[in-house]
Amino acid sequence: MNEALTPGEFAKALQNKRDAARRRKLWLGGGLATLVVLVGLGIYLFFFSPLLAAQKVTVEGASLLSVDEVVAAAQVKLGEALLTQDLDGVTQRVENMPEVRSVDVSRQWPDTVAIAVTERLPVFLRERDGVYDWVDAEGVAFHTTPEPVAGELLAVVASVEDEQRLLADVAAVAASFPPDLRPEVVSLQAEAVDRISLALEGGRTVIWGSADQSPLKAEVVATLLTVEAKVYDVSAPGHPTTK
Repeated sequence: MNEALTPGEFAKALQNKRDAARRRKLWLGGGLATLVVLVGLGIYLFFFSPLLAAQKVTVEGASLLSVDEVVAAAQVKLGEALLTQDLDGVTQRVENMPEVRSVDVSRQWPDTVAIAVTERLPVFLRERDGVYDWVDAEGVAFHTTPEPVAGELLAVVASVEDEQRLLADVAAVAASFPPDLRPEVVSLQAEAVDRISLALEGGRTVIWGSADQSPLKAEVVATLLTVEAKVYDVSAPGHPTTK
């Protein structure tokens, strides 16, 4: 059983309790004040301080495009807080460039917006009015040059209502044609989606038909070309003919 406190001891215990409560309040008040200061400092640093504002833009992966062209299209707001930069908007604006297949935009602290682009690659070149359009695997014409590029397949594609579809079909044929036989191709001809052919060296012609079953047609062509002929018809790859 606890012994009864004397009046002096009771008064001292009560005072100690009051002092402890006062210290807790001081610690709590000080902690809250510190937290408020830190939050305020964070808000200032991330939203208002020039230390964490976008000061530069870096670009990787640009080859056809220049760095300046990508930066101009991105429209990054230099001097604005890095945290509030509209990266989705930057991404969309760069993706709208014909030469760009995909783009990744990120923040690099403390002051940089980084743009990494993946450019489209040509599968064939479309000859048109004395210039050459570069066309990728999706049938997108994304670049034009006054001269052909060595090693790229050339194609003459008719003007049709669904040009995108026809370009994509020609791209499928070009991508499927055996790489070791490409040097023999003079040009591709596409009058319609089911009327695609290839002109080969020596006045030979490959009638491809549509882009359907292009991988199989490529295998059949590789075998047929060992036979001397002028026309190789693989439009029905299960029943190819030569003449």
